[in-house]
Amino acid sequence: MTTNPTPIDFNRPGGFATFLADVERCVAAAAPGWTGTQQFVCAISDCYAFIRLQDLRHPVRFLRQAAGDPPMQFGTDGFNPTIVDDKNPARHYTAFVFVGFWLPVILAVLVLWLWEILGFLRYGFRWSANDIRCGYVGIRHGRQVRRGGPGVLPALVRRDLAA
Repeated sequence: MTTNPTPIDFNRPGGFATFLADVERCVAAAAPGWTGTQQFVCAISDCYAFIRLQDLRHPVRFLRQAAGDPPMQFGTDGFNPTIVDDKNPARHYTAFVFVGFWLPVILAVLVLWLWEILGFLRYGFRWSANDIRCGYVGIRHGRQVRRGGPGVLPALVRRDLAA
């Protein structure tokens, strides 16, 4: 017998446990095969990081969204403090899962550093080693999802993002 899970209120931060539960829900709903994996990565990137491939044709909108608050936010509770830099580490992490999935490692790392340099300039010369660490974790996880499909992500999240 299947029961419907309790709906999660995403208007409040739920921390790591809520993020992991939603990643697991998305994995369970993912279609099999390469197309399903691509759709999975695009879906979580849209929800958690506000990255929408269809907006690449509108670079200003794309960058504004990527720097803004995504539709689903989780807060910082339960996340490993070495990767927390702002109120929603899931956003930064998922953005780099996306980057790591779609780009070769060298380009993904270049994007990470360019994004952080732009952030350094944008946010008043404040450098964040935690953002860099989080980005590298996201890139590694994106590469692993590319190789192994969505099913590998919950264990990676549990291992590398939990406090």
